[in-house]
Amino acid sequence: MPDPLHALVYQLKRTRSLIVVREQRPKQICQVTLEKFMSFGLGSSAFGNTITCLGCANGAGKGSNHRACPNVGTLCCTACNLVKYCSDYCQKQHWSRHRLVCEHPLLNPDWQPAWIGEARKPTFLIHLSYRPPSQRPVESLWGNIPGFDCLQLKFNEGLDPRRNFKLCFPASGDIRDLVKTVNGLPKDYLGQCDILLNDIDAVTMNRNLAVLVALLGPGPSLDESAEVATHLMYSSGLTENTSTYVRRCLYQIYGNGSGDGDILFRSSPTIRGQGKIYAMQTSIGTKRPMEMFFSDLDAEKTNASRKDVLLDPMHEDERHRMFSDLKPEHRIAFMRFWETGILAPFALDASVFSRHNPLLFSPQGEWLGRKDANPLRGWDIPAVLQSGAKHGTEPADIFGCLFFHVKDELREFARRMKDFQINLHLTQFDARVLSKGLSVGVLNAFNGPIFDRVQLSNLLDIIGVRGCLVDWGPLINRENKHSSIVAYSANWHHGRSDATAKDNPRLMEILSKKCLASPDLQVRLGTIFDQGMHSPALIRLIESLDAFVDHEASFLDYLQEHEADFGLNKANLQVRKYHKVHPKRFGIPLAFPRQKLPNLLKEEFYNYFVLGNLQYSSRFVEFEGAGQTSSQENRGDRRARFA
Repeated sequence: MPDPLHALVYQLKRTRSLIVVREQRPKQICQVTLEKFMSFGLGSSAFGNTITCLGCANGAGKGSNHRACPNVGTLCCTACNLVKYCSDYCQKQHWSRHRLVCEHPLLNPDWQPAWIGEARKPTFLIHLSYRPPSQRPVESLWGNIPGFDCLQLKFNEGLDPRRNFKLCFPASGDIRDLVKTVNGLPKDYLGQCDILLNDIDAVTMNRNLAVLVALLGPGPSLDESAEVATHLMYSSGLTENTSTYVRRCLYQIYGNGSGDGDILFRSSPTIRGQGKIYAMQTSIGTKRPMEMFFSDLDAEKTNASRKDVLLDPMHEDERHRMFSDLKPEHRIAFMRFWETGILAPFALDASVFSRHNPLLFSPQGEWLGRKDANPLRGWDIPAVLQSGAKHGTEPADIFGCLFFHVKDELREFARRMKDFQINLHLTQFDARVLSKGLSVGVLNAFNGPIFDRVQLSNLLDIIGVRGCLVDWGPLINRENKHSSIVAYSANWHHGRSDATAKDNPRLMEILSKKCLASPDLQVRLGTIFDQGMHSPALIRLIESLDAFVDHEASFLDYLQEHEADFGLNKANLQVRKYHKVHPKRFGIPLAFPRQKLPNLLKEEFYNYFVLGNLQYSSRFVEFEGAGQTSSQENRGDRRARFA
């Protein structure tokens, strides 16, 4: 640990340099506030300071002590665009190490996957019947779709600051939808908002609880709390100070565990502001999360476990398949994130993250993520890039941009939770059991049909269309004409060979006919076919076809085949013709509900579907009380009811 004198000198130098740079770059946020001098030391830098703007990448520093340069980076490395320096001097001093990045083969625009150079079939097309347990991901740590505001007030109730809301997330997964929804409330919100956040998985529910308590608990500044929560969600390691603080938060939640014989475990940790957090779950459900959270694991062991999954040689072709779609600088950014496990600007010294993150590892030290870990999936990439630019980060450093974006979103969420009357109720039950419990008044805060929104996530794929409607339809607030149920399905097309383009058995025949019918297309596709059937460009072409195919009719057939009519009649609901919470598919603005296909520029397509890894065929559906849509919208045949 640095001594206090060195820390004070460093802080004064850093403050002076930030003030100068702020005058030079007025659009770049470099906050120098009193709270930085009252710090708990929970930031990501070597001295525990939070990161508010991009620093100079020179880790060698100046002078005989070789400390990292404390200045802000303003000069971008034009070869990779991943790092910035404060001066030519620092850039030259750092070159001996940075050249490993600038000269990396993945940065070569002509890079090709290994299976192309070796002229073989890629292994991801070969069925692997066995994978050792240590290499099998236990669960998905991060969601597959971007979080969204489930209120969308400007399209629904309007921006009345005094309106009360009750919201339900029966299969929450993580807190992104919660954060986006709270951040979408009016800035002068004066009403009361009660939010039910449930997940059947005990580890997921308790992970959300731990992140919220670390973010909203009193003590650290909002900036520090937001940075801690960002790492808790996405980084496999924590700094020494952060680890100690998180352990304190966990003791506040769980204490010594539930009492003997108690069926339910309840907790109401202290948070800033007027609102409350209430957590209720089965006592037996806390066993595995507590084993994880209070484990004392070696960081080297946990890092090795994570790398065993992410950098497994058996899955090199799958990584190369992903890299073939990416820009060269983003290939390097992904490799850096996978190697360090830390969500931070590219040049940040990751060695200070010397403790493991107990929320992301099993009690045995196994990393709980997937082999293609990509936290970008869960966020709006254009917004991520905007946040990065605001803090001085280039688009090439995509995970640096994501760090600043997540931190900004969490900080704003924490501020609103402090200033607004918002109560969070976390539960851990099966969604079907929860709906029945709510119907008979198990939770005092949610009695009767009172929810203004129910965000079902992917429950359509788990309990079916009919089950979702029968269970949750009776619980929406009939006094609010804007009340709705929102859900999506990623698997609706499974078993339907004609539902999507890439699953069509006649796909290659159709492509060949299109190619022959258009000389211009024949020339362009001819280059792709030159590398054979396993060309990365051909694989990318086939996978992207569904972004430009309207499969709404097939999705409506899917709803009907899964007894949507029965569920709608039973719950007195109807399908919305024009969505008011989330577009029917990705790439279409909510403001254009009649649009059927994405209309994206090349860069937008790359951001949404390559970096964000959105699924082209995923479909959203919204249900509302019967009779709430105008008669003109409801005219037509039976299928129009689902349009």
